Amino acid sequence: MALAITLLGVLVALAAQGALVLFLLNLPPLGIDHGSAAALPTALSINLALLLGFGVIHSAMARPRFKQWWTPRVSARAERGIYMLVSGLTLASVVHLWVPMPQLLWSVSAEWLRVLLYGVFACGLLIVFWAIFAIDALHFHGLRQAASNGHSEPPFSVRGPYRFARHPIQTGLIVALWASPDMSLGHLLFAAGMTAYSLMATLMLEERDLHRSLGDQYRDYARRVPAIVPRLARRR
Repeated sequence: MALAITLLGVLVALAAQGALVLFLLNLPPLGIDHGSAAALPTALSINLALLLGFGVIHSAMARPRFKQWWTPRVSARAERGIYMLVSGLTLASVVHLWVPMPQLLWSVSAEWLRVLLYGVFACGLLIVFWAIFAIDALHFHGLRQAASNGHSEPPFSVRGPYRFARHPIQTGLIVALWASPDMSLGHLLFAAGMTAYSLMATLMLEERDLHRSLGDQYRDYARRVPAIVPRLARRR
């Protein structure tokens, strides 16, 4: 049962992430500026509520205290899979219910610069994928936990992009959010809201949890490696 739930959660999460890519690329019918528009105050209120709801749910379920309360009720094997399912559904809800705010703020006309920005967007996604596979993609998606009763957290190690930034998933996401040749008011709101959420959730909540759970080992890592903006020349 846990494996079936986790597989469903992974499929929903991957589908939502794919929809997010189309959303950011502004490709119909899921593009961020496609759909029925509304009065600006209405659109702003709905979209801010969607961002807030996503942030609260996504962040609250990742906290150790919530996991301690939640895991005995759903089993340790299914906990991560349910998290992926809920995260995918909330992200899909944001994409599906987003009210377009198509007022154009700027648009790049030079073809070479548009291609460059799309390339930067692709690089942001590649950083996200690289970071997930560097920490074990099967564990990240909950498949190892669902397939084994005794699976434990992998030991702390520094591999791949984690040698240059402590939170490369957020690094890649922020790059992808802003690398657009056409910036509408809605895209600006979404990029700013998700960037603010990523920074606050990572630097204020996740960092605190990591310092508590890993202690001096993580504090030493934090002294050597920046949080979000990569340092390409590593110090020994």
